[in-house]
Amino acid sequence: MDEALLRALTPTVIGILCRRGADFAAAEDAVQDALVEAVRVWPDDPPRDPTGWLVAVAWRTFLDAARCSGSPAARWSASTAPSRSARPAGRPGRPGRARPLPAPPRRRHGVPARACR
Repeated sequence: MDEALLRALTPTVIGILCRRGADFAAAEDAVQDALVEAVRVWPDDPPRDPTGWLVAVAWRTFLDAARCSGSPAARWSASTAPSRSARPAGRPGRPGRARPLPAPPRRRHGVPARACR
């Protein structure tokens, strides 16, 4: 196990995950999990391409974490729900009358719309 190699590859792998669409914190968490897996697996079976191995494991870890964070519709409605502080000043809200939320983004072939850009 080459600790210097892992230290050198960590920023590269985080950068690759961020370019693929992960936010920095999620990419950092996924790379950390991939490094733990590397420490566990590499002494017995070192990969030919350590960067590719770390990117593949970190990306899969990121995707698993993103899928497990709740249903897409629940995440979408929670992020777009109007808050009480979003009301314009001087216009009191009407108690008991909720404004309907817009429909969630459409899916293409089972993939969320924002992933199909």
